[in-house]
Amino acid sequence: MGKLSLKKDNLKRILALSGVILTTSLTGCMEKAITEDATAIYDVIDSNEGEVKIDPQVLDVEGEDFKLVVEYSLDPESAKQWKITSDKKLFMKVYTKDLPEDTKVYIDNVHTDTTIVSTSEEMNGITQDSMDDRIHNSLMYGFPINDETSLYATNEIEGQNDTFISGSSYGFNGYTSGTISQRRHSEEEYLKEGVYANKISSVYGLLIQKKDEQPYGVDVSSDVVVLACNTIKKKTDDGKIKYYQYDREGNCQEISETKVMSKK
Repeated sequence: MGKLSLKKDNLKRILALSGVILTTSLTGCMEKAITEDATAIYDVIDSNEGEVKIDPQVLDVEGEDFKLVVEYSLDPESAKQWKITSDKKLFMKVYTKDLPEDTKVYIDNVHTDTTIVSTSEEMNGITQDSMDDRIHNSLMYGFPINDETSLYATNEIEGQNDTFISGSSYGFNGYTSGTISQRRHSEEEYLKEGVYANKISSVYGLLIQKKDEQPYGVDVSSDVVVLACNTIKKKTDDGKIKYYQYDREGNCQEISETKVMSKK
């Protein structure tokens, strides 16, 4: 009887331990890693609210007394609806502030990476497009700028190039072994995965020349977040137009509905 009682006690302990492991496993499966709120970290352009331009960024230049100023704005088409999967443009105006009279500044190169911003860790940070811009002659050090002279640049962002499609496929499917099919995904599919913005990160490579000395280089970085349109328009079989709005967790709700479209 003693042996039987011991076996029962051991069985109870095993079952109790199994319950703890099972509960922990289930809890772990229900948890989801999330990312930091990009709108709380970076300057934001929100075309949904009509804010297609932000205050100028006044940036420090390492080791210098003057500042680099960058103004961002959207082109009229992108301002109507900034979509992740659509081609779009971001305008940049770059100049200096409080530049000494004996100092000249040139922009040797502008490197810009556009990534997607998502609450989902798997989707966040996937590169969508990259751009490099530099002067196309050998007569000058670069684009000259000062307090009165500006560089006007346009960042043309591709909606779905091969690199973005490839990176997105891993985001949608995860980094698992085996073959992953690659395809273009719809705007709604990105919204369902918690994608809510683009982050545009630029590095401005400056050449600074004081008096008749040789110029030297200093890099200045700048970031801006552009919120994507979170509304999807759909048409039912009977011709009704419905609008669905997504939150940053990938949840949606119907926000309006129009009358049946006339059939001609």
